[in-house]
Amino acid sequence: MNLGPYGSAFGPRLCRPERGETLTGLLVGLSVGLVVLAAGSALLASQLRAHRAALQDSHWHTDVRSAMDWMARELRQAQYSGKAWQTRSAQTCTDPFCATPLNFRIVDDQIDFSHDRNHNGSKEDDECMGFRITQYALHVRRSCKDSGSWQALTDRTHVRVTHLQWAVHCTDRNGWWHRTVHMTLTATWPNEPDRPITLTQTVQLRNALPSNPAAPPCQ
Repeated sequence: MNLGPYGSAFGPRLCRPERGETLTGLLVGLSVGLVVLAAGSALLASQLRAHRAALQDSHWHTDVRSAMDWMARELRQAQYSGKAWQTRSAQTCTDPFCATPLNFRIVDDQIDFSHDRNHNGSKEDDECMGFRITQYALHVRRSCKDSGSWQALTDRTHVRVTHLQWAVHCTDRNGWWHRTVHMTLTATWPNEPDRPITLTQTVQLRNALPSNPAAPPCQ
């Protein structure tokens, strides 16, 4: 067999020129890549926002729930007297923790009450308490003086307390008022006032009062 000069029986082999990507193809590929990158960035930003919101909610619930639990523990002791067995009956209450409205009263978002911390039956200056909102912070009363001595319980740079409500429910049992206080507190994150959270808690007061002559503030 007679082979051609290029070692082929069919004549010389022809080499086809290689074709490169066109400018249009490159632009299309770049556009698709940018779209994918933008979608990924948007998804990442959405996940980061959700994570940040979850952290904020966790901080809110931790701070506000801690404040609510502490208020409930103190309020549960309202009008306690270490000598109540000597000064209270179903007809009368003569100890200093029943004598004035400051021992238990509610005015708007403020509640005031007293309890016998040292169990001696006498009311001293540091045995009056209360809770209220002042400039978006929850404050606690520390004195029995008329003006009181109020201290911040929450920091409004972290949590803004916007609403505080008290509702007292009373039941007359054998000549004694048994009371339950329903607390409602609403707070927001300082930079996001449109995302409020509301917590509620019901507190059973441990110390009953005589149902005669008058009922405590009840609803």
